Amino acid sequence: MVKCGYTSARTQRWKCHQCLKVSCRKRQDTSKNNTSRLMRNWLLGTNTLAEISKKISITRRALTKRFSKIKKLLRVALKKLGKEIILILDGTLISKDRVLLIVYDFISKQPLAWAFTNRECFHSWVKLLSRVQAKHRVAALVSDGQKGLIKALQMLFPGIPHQRCIAHIVRRSLAWLTRKPKTEAGLELRLLILKLKNVQSKELVLLWKQYFKLWDEKHREFLKEKSLNPLTQKSWFTHRRVRAIRSLIKHALPSMFWYITNPNIPNTTNSVEGGINSQLSELLRRHRGITRKQKEALATCFLYSKRKAILSTRKFS
Repeated sequence: MVKCGYTSARTQRWKCHQCLKVSCRKRQDTSKNNTSRLMRNWLLGTNTLAEISKKISITRRALTKRFSKIKKLLRVALKKLGKEIILILDGTLISKDRVLLIVYDFISKQPLAWAFTNRECFHSWVKLLSRVQAKHRVAALVSDGQKGLIKALQMLFPGIPHQRCIAHIVRRSLAWLTRKPKTEAGLELRLLILKLKNVQSKELVLLWKQYFKLWDEKHREFLKEKSLNPLTQKSWFTHRRVRAIRSLIKHALPSMFWYITNPNIPNTTNSVEGGINSQLSELLRRHRGITRKQKEALATCFLYSKRKAILSTRKFS
């Protein structure tokens, strides 16, 4: 092979002495990087496939074929941060049968690790959090209280403060109670839930717990009332929703006020819910109709774009 001039794009051409064939050498790594970059621009941008294909002068079908090989985009590298981190943990649905689990560092304000799984459960959280536990010292945890996640945290991070998301407790309780509860117990509990957002000191924490205890004692017998089906003779608790809220608060109460003890701990998962999940949902809506692998590639590109330069985390105390 000898050099044989340049193409119009100033690429070196080579000629074979035996067959007299002229060709250009292509680096496979460069081609893959260009395709990955082009796909990231499509997934995170506003241009359609037709607009991008017209801009680079190839057919839309050829561009779709290029984007079918996206294995490189799905590799997730664990973020290296400082000595101590505060984790916000949450899962979000990206398709009917696919869930994205996110581990977000509250101090550096960026996603640390993530994984795709069929459902949010104990085993999927353990598999993801084990990677984080091996390389980082976790100072505190914040979550919405998903059952599988709680079990995983109790196994991997025993003794570490686990803050329950106050926004999730308030939102779920108000949804079950409705705006106008029909019972006295429901009306009083709704007022108590609304005051939960304003608890910002140790004195208010003790006061809120005392009011909740008094409410529980006052309506204990009322919440034991049952209804009976005369045909099947089956019974059930009449005020199931109010009982469910009481159970939710009782189970969450030991983990509800860590943010009062240490102001470095956030009391909600809003950094992930609003900063990542809502924006990702908008991207998925914009690209509705893409395959499951392309959805995972979209989520991966988006989360990598949320990663900033390596920041040193401040010491947690």
